[in-house]
Amino acid sequence: MSSDLLTELQRQLRDVNDQFASVVEQLVHIAPPVPVEPGEPVCVEPSVSQAEVQSKAQELSRALVQRFQDINAIVDKLPDLSEPPEQQDARISALLGEHHALRAELGTVMLEAERKLEEVHGCYEALSQHALVQAGKMGGSS
Repeated sequence: MSSDLLTELQRQLRDVNDQFASVVEQLVHIAPPVPVEPGEPVCVEPSVSQAEVQSKAQELSRALVQRFQDINAIVDKLPDLSEPPEQQDARISALLGEHHALRAELGTVMLEAERKLEEVHGCYEALSQHALVQAGKMGGSS
């Protein structure tokens, strides 16, 4: 379970990184960087309205807040690091027991599914032979 949470956490962090790179790309597109000599004041006419820049900033803020709320929710699900080793061992043993029980149940279900599949194959074979006999393409040996 923890590995699934860590994988989800990695995905969320990757998404934050991708989102940040996308925003930087959008900002460069909206207001491209201008080379400046040291001490020279920077005066550039904006290519977009202040409202559009503000809208993009609010969109980014909402998305980042949501992303970090998702990350915090995942982190909250991780096991407590201060948990004593005995409790960790007990939790691991319980999870292993659950895993073995589910594995045994899956084995039983798989055997039943294989049995039913064989039954369906038998029915299909009987029906196809009957259809061939009826169509006169096979001798009537059933």
